[in-house]
Amino acid sequence: MNYTTFWVIVAAVALIVEIISLGLTSIWFTGGGIAAALAAYFGAALWLQVVIFIVVSTVLLLIMRPLAKKYLAIGQEKTNTDSLIGRTEKILVTVDNNAGTGKIKLGDVDWRAVSVDGSIIPEGTLVVIEKLEGTKLYVRREIDGV
Repeated sequence: MNYTTFWVIVAAVALIVEIISLGLTSIWFTGGGIAAALAAYFGAALWLQVVIFIVVSTVLLLIMRPLAKKYLAIGQEKTNTDSLIGRTEKILVTVDNNAGTGKIKLGDVDWRAVSVDGSIIPEGTLVVIEKLEGTKLYVRREIDGV
């Protein structure tokens, strides 16, 4: 078996492992294997093939994995609470961070409301939910339907 065939097999095995795992764990070695196979085909020394495999695999891992995770949302599971962010709701109990008061009712559940900017938000005011931490909803006043 020549080195070109060896590197093609390495690339194919890495691809098969990736297809089975779907975790962006070995696809980078497929690219490295293909690059090393091309180097072998064109007569590069074995040490250079190994270096090309390592460098290409590492570069693909370091540059492409963060982009792939961002756009493919690998490992990120959306929850029902994610749907609360950006919702507009009415304050039931005046929000005062210093006094520890503030309440919003979503469906059948009462949530503690906290002002993101520390301002007091009176009962009945429309607010936008900015973030959620535990059982606290961080809110800001809705401004002209924004």
